[in-house]
Amino acid sequence: MRRLTVIRIMLLPLFALLLTACEVAHDHATESHQRVVPGESLSELLLPGLDRDDLQISQLQGKVVVLNVWATWCPPCRRELPSLQRLGEQLDSERFAVLGLSVDDDKHHPREYLIDRKIELTSYIDLDMSIAGKLGAQVFPDTYLIGADGRLLMNIEGEREWDSPQVIAALEAAYRGDYALLQGIKHQDVRD
Repeated sequence: MRRLTVIRIMLLPLFALLLTACEVAHDHATESHQRVVPGESLSELLLPGLDRDDLQISQLQGKVVVLNVWATWCPPCRRELPSLQRLGEQLDSERFAVLGLSVDDDKHHPREYLIDRKIELTSYIDLDMSIAGKLGAQVFPDTYLIGADGRLLMNIEGEREWDSPQVIAALEAAYRGDYALLQGIKHQDVRD
C-alpha cells in the first residue's frame, strides 16, 4: 500500500505536465534539432507573417520579447491565448513585444481562430514547423523569453497565466536586467 502511494506521488508532476501541454507528433521536424539554451542569440530568427510582414527578432532590439509557440489543435495553447493578449495590453509596447507563432499547417486555422475569438495577438506562422525545430520545441505551448539583446533568457513549456501580477513583475525586472524572478514563471501552477 505504501509503495503504491509513493508511485502515485512520483507520477503527479508528469500528470500535471500532461494537463498543461500538448506533445508534438514524432514525425515532425522538431525531432532533429536540439533545444536552444539560455544565452543563445535568437536575433536572426525570422518569423513569417500571418496577415502581416515577416519579422526578424533583431528588429525588436531593445525590447524583451515573449514568443509563444502554439497551435489551434492544442487545448492548453488555446486556453492561454487570452492571457497573452491581456499581457500584451498591460506591458509598455516600447519595452516589450508579445508574439504568437502558430505551428498549424495552414494559415486559415490560426487566422480564423483568432478572429472568431476576438484575440488580438501579433501573430506569425510556422507552416512546416522549421522554426519550432530550430528552437527545439517538442511540447506546446512553448514560450521563449528573449532579452533586449536578442538572447534567450529562458523557455517555458506548458500553459501559464501570462497576465498574472507575478509574471508582469518578473518581465519588468528582466527588462531592468534582473532575471531572478523569471524562475517563478517557470514554476507557476496554472490549475490554482
